[in-house]
This record gives sequence, C-alpha cells and structure tokens, in this order.
Amino acid sequence: MHPPNPLPILTLQQLDLETTIEFVHRILQSPPGVFATTGQSGTGKLTALLAVVQEFTKSGSSVKLFTEDLNFPFVLPENWSIQVVVPTEAAWTEAIENSIQDSSIPFVIDMLNLINYKAVFLGAQQKRWIFTCIDTPYIGIDVVYNFRDWIGINYSEILQQFSCIWSQTLLPLLCTNCAQPVQVGVEAMKLLDPNSHRTEELWKEVGCELCEQRGTKTRGAVYEILQIDDETRPILQDYLENNIITPLPNTKHQTIQDCARALLREGTVGIETYKRVITQNPILRVQHLLEHEKYRSAQMQDMFSRFVTRQVVDRIMHSSDFAEIVAGERRKVTCVFCDVRNFTSYAETASPDDIFALLNSYFQDIIEIVFQYEGTIDKFIGDSIMLVFGAPTEQIDQEIRAVNCAIAIQRKVAEINEMRTNLDVVNLGIGINTGEVIAGCLGSERRMDYTVLGDVVNVAARLESRAIAKQILISKETFTAVQDKISCRSVGELSLKGKADKLSAFEVVYE
Repeated sequence: MHPPNPLPILTLQQLDLETTIEFVHRILQSPPGVFATTGQSGTGKLTALLAVVQEFTKSGSSVKLFTEDLNFPFVLPENWSIQVVVPTEAAWTEAIENSIQDSSIPFVIDMLNLINYKAVFLGAQQKRWIFTCIDTPYIGIDVVYNFRDWIGINYSEILQQFSCIWSQTLLPLLCTNCAQPVQVGVEAMKLLDPNSHRTEELWKEVGCELCEQRGTKTRGAVYEILQIDDETRPILQDYLENNIITPLPNTKHQTIQDCARALLREGTVGIETYKRVITQNPILRVQHLLEHEKYRSAQMQDMFSRFVTRQVVDRIMHSSDFAEIVAGERRKVTCVFCDVRNFTSYAETASPDDIFALLNSYFQDIIEIVFQYEGTIDKFIGDSIMLVFGAPTEQIDQEIRAVNCAIAIQRKVAEINEMRTNLDVVNLGIGINTGEVIAGCLGSERRMDYTVLGDVVNVAARLESRAIAKQILISKETFTAVQDKISCRSVGELSLKGKADKLSAFEVVYE
C-alpha cells in the first residue's frame, strides 16, 4: 500500500509551528467537529493536518484514516488504522456508516471532495472529530462557499459542523547569504502593517550565486487558523449572510498576514516577497485591504468618541452617508458657544495649576450634560466650549436639545458654585444660533478634527460675547423653533461685531 519511500508524519515542532500549539490545544479541547486544513495543491496542507492529528493522539487516542490513495505517502503510527475507499459516493457512505457504528474514534479523511462530502458530514453530525483537507483557493471562513455550492444547505447548518479552518499558502524564504537589512519608515510600515507606529528594521532580497540572483531560497508555509465555536459562529454567519464584518478575538483567529508579518520581522521573509504575495495575491489582497479599513475605522471611531457619545459614534459608523459625513456636507445645525465670564482677571492672579483644576472641575460635568442631550463637542477654545447639535447625525429637535442643554449647563454651574467660595466660582455666558453650515473633517492623516464652518457659527459666537454671566441668548432662527416649548423674552435688536445689520435676539428664561 505504501510507496517505496514513505514519509514520516512530522510534529508541529518539526514544522516550526510551536507558536500554534497552544492555539491548537484550545481547539482540540472544545466540542468536536470538522477540523479542515485548506489551500491549493502543493501547499503542504496534508502535512499540517497530520501534524495536528499527531498532537491530538498524544492523549493516547486511536485514529482511523480514510483515503482513496492506494499508495498513501505517509507512514502511520501504530495506533492509527487505515481504510482505502473506492472513489464512489456509495462506497464512502458505507465506509463512514460502518465505522460510526463500530467505534467513536476520530476520523481522518485525507481529501474532502464532491464524492465523499455527504458521508463526511454524516460523520460530523455524530459529534466526533473529523480531520480533513480541502483543496481550494479560498482562505478562512470563505472556504464555506465550497460547501454551499456542494451541499445546498444554509450557512448556519454548515457552520454547526465545523470546529476549525486552517488555511495555508507558501512564501519564498529569504536567502540569508545575501539579505540586507533596511530601515523602513513609519508611513511605509503602515502599508505593511496598519497597526505599526514606528520605524522598523526589516530585510531586503538582493540576490547572489547561491540563490541564483532571486534573493530567496526554498519556500515555507504561512497559515491562518480560525476557531469556530459558539462565540465566533454568529459573527461568521453574519459575515456570510449579510456581509457584516466584525473582528474576531485574537484568541480565536490568527490570519495569514499575522503569520507572514512575524516571519517578515524575524528576517525569514523579505519585504518584496511580502508585498508580492500578501498585498498582490487576489485573495489575500482583500484581507490586507480589509485590515487597513478596520484600522481607519478604528481611528475614526476613536476621533468621534472624544466628542460625542458611543451611541452617536455607532450611528455614524453604520450610516450609509458616512463618506459625506467625513468629506463635508451641507447641514442644518444649532451651534452653542459657552464662555466663562470675568475669567481673565482670575487667570491673572491664579497659578496655571489652579486655572486648569478649576476649569476641569466644571468641564467634566458640562461634558456629561452635553452627552446626555447627544450634542457634539466641536472644540475647546481656552475657557470657551463650542457645541453642535444636528451634526454629524441629523436631529429633528436639535434646537430644543441645544437650548435645554444650555439651561442644564447653567443650572449645573450654579449648583457647583454653591459648594465653592466666592473667590473661585465660574459663571457662563451662552450664545445659540441655528442655520446651514458645512460640516466635515478638516486636517490631514496626522491630525484631523470634525467641525462645522459658516456664518451660523460666527453669529452664535457673537451672541455669546454679548451674553452676561448666567445668561443664554438665542437668535431668531432658534427662537422660532423653541418658542412654544421654552420660555423666552426679546432683548431687541443687537449690533454684533462683523455684522452690518442688527439681529433680533432673545433671552432664555430658566430660573
């Protein structure tokens, strides 16, 4: 049955896969199912699979291997048995059914294909370990597309049968004779690893006589391991059915990019090889670009979360208008300016530490109130705060929210002042205006902020400058929207700096 020179089954250590052992152990200690190694022909997936099974049998378990190959190329351990199956659907069904009845030992099927997949899934439904190979260009969970086409059942039923998908491909390894170290700058590193934030020393392929000027010698495997269990199954199903991508825990998912980067950093793989195979391979390129999108998404979420509540961030990130939100859009907003009155004289005599401590004690409570009314903190300008309602997400009641938020802020400041001495109290003047602005992100990749621009902002700032301590002044546009719900009184027409015409203004009555 064996070829003239049968191969020994290697261990994970012999395959330089020590870093995967803990990961594999966690999977093998989980509920049983199909453990599949996948990849294109010649990538060594059967070698890797048998190494995993070898790790599994360290506990003393017996194994039964099924194959259509009369000359199976590996020498099996003594506690393994082998059955050669005629390549027909009926023969496979009979072989699996009889073995299920005979024992509960794990099965190894050297290659899952169109002839035997029904029988294999029959065995998987009996809640036993089935180790197998799948010849496919797909990587990770996308391997499931094979079974959807073969079996015709839904993704949920397919995922129930799997415990792990291990995908692998081969990379040319660096020629150590001619490799040269090279310093890679921060921006260039981000193209290789979006999570990198520093200059790193990597290795470049050069070429010599030993490697025939290629810069590489031999090839080595890089792999992706995906554990499928009760935690990851719903996430994977959402991806397959709805194209919703949610990052998996690192303890359940190691990507080919993770593996390749580890080899890149340790000098086993060169820069150009990584770029060519990982960033230009049609399948892996998608994953590589997805990593960058996840990184940019995380950056954007982090930026917005400094100014708005987590609920608003989630709405922004899932909005179909996200590109417009970031790039800039015309939007009706209500702009609020809050400024500390008579603070300059206090600042002239107080120490910087006292100034910051005093302002932060007030701002901490003010920020909580802003988030309560789902406003956006546009910026802090010294002892002033600029708030926006109606951007980045629409709020049909933005004027009510803005004015009620201003009232709540004034009341909170008065409450804080009651607990302080007369020497270190803060009083605010607030100005509010409503109208159309341009809202979006300004800056560069290094520094970017979300803000609004337009005359509406200027008028709100001018109203704030005219407000005395504890006063809230609003424009006619804001008053029109709130007059039926909030008590206000006219203060007549005001001359505002930079405005040729006087503007009608109103004071909010909130005592």
